[in-house]
Amino acid sequence: MKYWIYVAYGTYLVTYLTGLSFYIRFDAKRRPLRRRLLGLHLIMAVLTFITLTSAMGIYAFPRVASKPETSRRSTMWYDARQHRAELKQYQTTHSGNLPSGLGQ
Repeated sequence: MKYWIYVAYGTYLVTYLTGLSFYIRFDAKRRPLRRRLLGLHLIMAVLTFITLTSAMGIYAFPRVASKPETSRRSTMWYDARQHRAELKQYQTTHSGNLPSGLGQ
């Protein structure tokens, strides 16, 4: 996974050097830049942006090993536990008025 940052910096370096060479060859001599070369440089700039942000994203949010979910800690387990707690609270406040079948 470490090689992605090197790929990103490599594309940045190549894009920078081609842009610098285009500046020296065309702008310094006051000649117009060919559209094909301008398109190449813009595509390289987009590729550089994508690789740099992707490589930074890999290092900014590292993969965390998660514990597997067990059946006793599932969402249904928490619902059942909450229901039992509510039922117990209801039994303590309404001890003599339980409907038949509850609290067994």
